[in-house]
Amino acid sequence: MNFRTINPSDFDFIIDLALSEGIRYTRRDLTRILDYEPDGCFIAVENEKKLGIVSTIVFGKVGWIGNLFVAKSSRRHGAGTKLIKEALRYMQNKGVEYPKLYCYPHRITFYKRLGFLTEINVQVLNGHGRETQYENVEGLTEDSIDELIALDERLFGANRLKVLRRFYDEFKEYCFATRVDGRMVGYIMASGAEDEYELGPWICEPRYQDEFVEELLKAEMNRLTGKRIELSSPMHNTLVERVLKKCDLQQKGIAIRMGYGKRVPIGNIEGILGIGGLDRG
Repeated sequence: MNFRTINPSDFDFIIDLALSEGIRYTRRDLTRILDYEPDGCFIAVENEKKLGIVSTIVFGKVGWIGNLFVAKSSRRHGAGTKLIKEALRYMQNKGVEYPKLYCYPHRITFYKRLGFLTEINVQVLNGHGRETQYENVEGLTEDSIDELIALDERLFGANRLKVLRRFYDEFKEYCFATRVDGRMVGYIMASGAEDEYELGPWICEPRYQDEFVEELLKAEMNRLTGKRIELSSPMHNTLVERVLKKCDLQQKGIAIRMGYGKRVPIGNIEGILGIGGLDRG
């Protein structure tokens, strides 16, 4: 079994493989993933047969293992384990001290055998955008990007410039922020295509959440009127739970954040209301 970096010629294989797991990717989605970490996305190959893939993204000392997909015919033969080890090796060479990932409950045992420990639970929700009124939320502007990056780094715990900048460039009409005395204290983004969008990141300083959590979500839902929405939200905040229910977002499953080797909290989890995608933290 050999490993090489993923390239666009692998996209059809990955799209079909992800679809077999119930996950829909477009070529645009995969191009974005590859652009984030071109040297850290790997495909396992044996005798020219493609076995599976893994993606990573590095944010300084924090690294995320994103997609791990293995063809059914290649499972239980070590391909998944070797792909994860290849991803860990890459991140450690890049200076990552805290490798993390999200997985669904049926994968916990697999990752525990590789040295990962559970950290937090995240609920994955579905719903639809709808027309609604909101207050004290503004569209994000180009001259606010640096301020957004600083806010996000303070709450997330690492610099996600390459992701947030890309989100803004591609989906600026779905990017909103809120301010107190001129200072940004929260924001929300969404990305997707056609009629399906993934909501997040969704972030707000804890002391302002009573005032702005619902308004940020309503602004995004209003912009996404008529579109299908998916959101992954850490399960720690009763205010957020009430807002999600009020907006008719229904839980479809649970994901678990795991950390490699030790449980290390990063950032301020109380400020994270919705993550930017299970494959990128």
